[in-house]
Amino acid sequence: MERKSSKKKNAIRAGIFVVVAALLLFYLNSVFNIADSDSNKQIFNAFYAEEENTIDAIYFGTSASNRYFIGPEAYQETGATIFTLATMGMPLFFIPTLMDEVEKTQSPQLYIIELRWVLKTKDMITDAHIRRVTDSMKYSSNRSQAIEDALEFTEGAEGELSNIEEPLDYYIPIIKYHSRLETGDLTPGDVFLANSKNETKGYVTSPKTLKQVSQKEGVYSEERSALSPEAEEALVELLDYCDGLDQEILFVLSPYSVKDGQMGKFNTAMDMVRQRGYEVVNFNTEAMVEELGLDWETDFYNSKHVNYLGAQKYTDYLTEYIAANYDLPDHRGEEGYESWEEAYQYYLDFVADGIQETE
Repeated sequence: MERKSSKKKNAIRAGIFVVVAALLLFYLNSVFNIADSDSNKQIFNAFYAEEENTIDAIYFGTSASNRYFIGPEAYQETGATIFTLATMGMPLFFIPTLMDEVEKTQSPQLYIIELRWVLKTKDMITDAHIRRVTDSMKYSSNRSQAIEDALEFTEGAEGELSNIEEPLDYYIPIIKYHSRLETGDLTPGDVFLANSKNETKGYVTSPKTLKQVSQKEGVYSEERSALSPEAEEALVELLDYCDGLDQEILFVLSPYSVKDGQMGKFNTAMDMVRQRGYEVVNFNTEAMVEELGLDWETDFYNSKHVNYLGAQKYTDYLTEYIAANYDLPDHRGEEGYESWEEAYQYYLDFVADGIQETE
C-alpha cells in the first residue's frame, strides 16, 4: 500500500512539475518576444481585444495600409467598423492564414487587400517582415501555420534569410530574444505582459504622421511587365484562397511616388486580380490623384507614405467607395461600439496636439 501511495504522490508531483514548467516556458516566451512597444504588435493586441463579431471589414497589407486608412474616421462617416490588420512589409502569403485567425472571433463581410507587395521577391523578405506577424500572433495552430508558410516561401532565398540555420526560434522566440535582458532592451511592459494596444483601430500614429515632406509625382504608365515568380505565386495562391470565401473581396493600390518601371508590375497584378473577378481600386493614376486632391508638396512624409493629411483624403475616398458598393451596417450610436467613438477622438487629439507643437 505504501509503495502504491508513494508512486501516486510521485506521479502527482511530476504532473505538477510539468504543468509549472510549461506555464513558465509560456510566460518566458511571452516576455522574451517582439517588444511590447512595437507598433506592429500593438495592432495585433488591439485586434485581439475587440469584442467578438463587431468588425465589418478587415484591411490587410503592409505599412501602405496602416499609414493610409484611418478606421475611426471611416466609422465617423458611415458607421462601418473597418479594422486595419497590417504590418510593415507584410508578405501576401500571410493573408490566408490571417483570415483564418480573424474568423476565430470576427465575421467580417468584407476583406480589403493592399497590392503593393507584388513588387517584391523572396530575396527581399527579411526576418523582421516575418516576425512582425508571427511574433504578434497568439499561440495557436494558425501561428504555427504562418511560420511554416514563411519558411516554405523563403526556402532558398539569397537575401538576409539565407543565413538562417535554425528556424526553431520562430516557434520558441526566447531563443531569439533572450539577449534583450543583457542589452537592457527589456521593459516593464514586456515583463508584466502589458500588451499595449494601438488606439486607432490599426492606423499608426507617430511623429512621422505629422511631417510634410515634398515628393516627386508618381510615374504612371499602361505598360505590363512580369512579376517575380514568387510574387506571382503568392498572388495566385491568395486568389485561389479568396475563391473559397463567403466574404466580399476588394483589392486596392494606394497612391505614392511610383518610380519608373514599377507600374508595369502593378498593372500585371491588377490584370490578374480582375481576370479572377475581383474589384481593384487603383489610386496610382493621374486622374485618381487629382480626384483625391493629393498634394505632392504637403500630403506625404516620404515617397511611399502619406501623412495624416494624405491619409484623410485617401480614407474619405475609399470610405465613400465602400459605402457605395458594399452594404456594411451603420453602428453609430449602437451600444457596444463606443470604442470606435473613443478611437476617433484619440485620433483628433493626436492631430490637434501635433499641430499645436509645430506652431
